[in-house]
Amino acid sequence: MGLWKVKKDADPAVIRRAQDKVARFTEVLSGCIEAAVAQLYVPAMSKADQETFGNLAGGFEEMARGYNYILYTVFESEAARQAYEEHPAHMDLRDECLAIWIGDASESALVFDLRLPDKA
Repeated sequence: MGLWKVKKDADPAVIRRAQDKVARFTEVLSGCIEAAVAQLYVPAMSKADQETFGNLAGGFEEMARGYNYILYTVFESEAARQAYEEHPAHMDLRDECLAIWIGDASESALVFDLRLPDKA
């Protein structure tokens, strides 16, 4: 997964192009079973949330720390995830990312993986 900080004035056509490229990952990347880029959903804080997290003026949006899009991918195996890292389809996102991010990768993307425990 990757959280992205996308410019507020980013060209919607470039965002759509990135979304289309990522959507095709399941067709061109062996072992990629889900892939999407979408705006990060930030719900309103409930009273219980405010009691738990404090009454932040910006609510969950403030907690999102400027990240406003998410790259979501699911791979059938670690080998498939590793192959994705250097795959041309992944590398082909470079131009779109540089055009829509607020800066370079170090300030615009937070990338992490989630490995679910094996189901017994």
